[in-house]
Amino acid sequence: MSFKRVCSAMINGKRWQVGFGVAGHDNDGLCHYDKRKIVVKALHNGRTRSLEEVTIHEIAHAVMPQIDEPTILHLAEVCAVVLDKMKASEGSK
Repeated sequence: MSFKRVCSAMINGKRWQVGFGVAGHDNDGLCHYDKRKIVVKALHNGRTRSLEEVTIHEIAHAVMPQIDEPTILHLAEVCAVVLDKMKASEGSK
């Protein structure tokens, strides 16, 4: 699967492309600093984490490249869980 652009986002004053594509065998997503591109593996191509978690994870890398991987993993996981709970609560009203 080649890169399928979904949208662009301003990150640290520069325009980044965000979309679906090949992220590698062991990766659910990739942050390409040199190309200013965030790639998320599509679910049908074997993604193991939620779309929200992977997207937050890769955006966090783009926004804060100096942050270590365990911190990025924790941030993305917490954000995805909170967003899931918020969506579930909003839908039950």
